[in-house]
Amino acid sequence: MNHFKYSYYIGALILLSLQIACQEKSKPQEAHLAPAKTTERPVKDTVLKDTALPKHAKLDSIDHANAQSVLESDEVTTAYVNLASQDSIIRLHSNIRLDHRFFGYEQADIGSKKLLLFSIFTNDVEHNPFQLKLGAYYDTSGLDSKGSKLKYVDTKGNFVQAKFIDSTDIPVCTIYFEKKWVEIE
Repeated sequence: MNHFKYSYYIGALILLSLQIACQEKSKPQEAHLAPAKTTERPVKDTVLKDTALPKHAKLDSIDHANAQSVLESDEVTTAYVNLASQDSIIRLHSNIRLDHRFFGYEQADIGSKKLLLFSIFTNDVEHNPFQLKLGAYYDTSGLDSKGSKLKYVDTKGNFVQAKFIDSTDIPVCTIYFEKKWVEIE
């Protein structure tokens, strides 16, 4: 009979300690579920709004990561123009094993407005995330499919000047690429 008495007390102690342990584990979760303090007047600044900031932050991080990847690459793909051919068309053929990422600018200055992007990275090209006026492409075949092309005009310092020509063969605008991205043959 004594044995039964001790077993009863030991079982009760085990159940009590389990109950205490379970309550302690649920306390941090309960703290997260506690209702927030409310005020009589809603504060306008605390209302969640869909702002452009997260989109810009995401684009900035994509821009930085992809630019860094190209900088760290041992080999890159460059565009080329053959001046011996009569058309002077700038061409770029992408290679999945070689990186490339370069912009076309409104002026011969990398600080000027970006008009066009050639990139190997899908998150740079798909749906034109940077909302560039002339679009974003993997290579010049993307332009060809729209009937557009880039025609070499001149070299100005560290930049190559080109004309963006639309499907009606009319020059739409002048565009500049950093010279390091275009080989002139």
